[in-house]
Amino acid sequence: MDGGWQDKAGVIHVHSRFSDGAGMPASIAQAAARAGAQFVVLADHDTLAPLREGLEGWHGPVLLLIGTELSPDSGNHYLAVGIDREVPKDGPPQRYIDAVASQGGLGFIAHPDYPPPGQYPLKPFPWTDWTAEGFTGIEIWTYSVDWLTGVTSPWRLVQALLFPERFVDGPFPETLARWDELCRAQWAKGRRVVGIGSQDAHGILYSYRRMFRTIRTHILIAWDWRGDAKKDKALVLEALGAGRAYVAYDGLRDATGFRFWAEQGSRQAPMGGIINRKDGAGVWLRVRAPIPCRLTLRSSDGVLIEAESDALDHRVAAAGVYRVEARLASPRGWRPWVFANPIYVR
Repeated sequence: MDGGWQDKAGVIHVHSRFSDGAGMPASIAQAAARAGAQFVVLADHDTLAPLREGLEGWHGPVLLLIGTELSPDSGNHYLAVGIDREVPKDGPPQRYIDAVASQGGLGFIAHPDYPPPGQYPLKPFPWTDWTAEGFTGIEIWTYSVDWLTGVTSPWRLVQALLFPERFVDGPFPETLARWDELCRAQWAKGRRVVGIGSQDAHGILYSYRRMFRTIRTHILIAWDWRGDAKKDKALVLEALGAGRAYVAYDGLRDATGFRFWAEQGSRQAPMGGIINRKDGAGVWLRVRAPIPCRLTLRSSDGVLIEAESDALDHRVAAAGVYRVEARLASPRGWRPWVFANPIYVR
């Protein structure tokens, strides 16, 4: 499947000196360019000051978008992008979820899960209010949380800085299980739950450029950038809102070109898309990877099929929510690599 889609890799959830990060937005964009990322979503804590200062837009080859992280002291942090006024972080999460939506913005639950006590060196800020609804999606893989899990002594920190790939294990299983359940429950109401990968990058100890080469969210946009910041921002937000995206650990291998789509006859739907079965016929789910890997096709009920290849084709007859994962072979075994947003068959 091509269909004119262009694959753009971006880094989401980055902090600057406007809150508790080490760099200014312009230098962060430069770091992203050196790392090969094409867009950045800045998310300083509880402020849109960089937006008011006119820092959103193209910085060389990188599109810098200004969002914010709503950061209550007790947890339930929420990434908001596509808004132009700060939202109070007080009150129950449903209040700020609704406030972001009322501005036409996208909202993502930040770092929903943490490891058990004693396995993480910083204060955790998990998401606890799972009664809330109306969010765009969740971070299914937060790199800084994954990387710091198990860093429980100065010596372990030295090791993590020298050999970060040894400390990266992939999304927490409970996060993926929760995502599957949310997708199934919300799809019954006609809603998506978009999965994104994030950095939670601060540029402290671990440089922006180095971190920007790790977990990235790839979006598929129609044709290519327009060269106009406002129009290109709209392309990013539309793709994220539609779930036309996948999460990749590009630090293992650049996943650009990964595709997951559904087709029935001449009709096709990309990841995040909806396809209607017609005449009782089955729907083909197809995956193409840039290199051979272990491909796993899943429904909300579990694994459907696996293949060690750069391609997978599987026909499904039942309506449902289907997503795909990819893992790469390594001396450490099969490493988590790609997690694509679901396709919805109805």
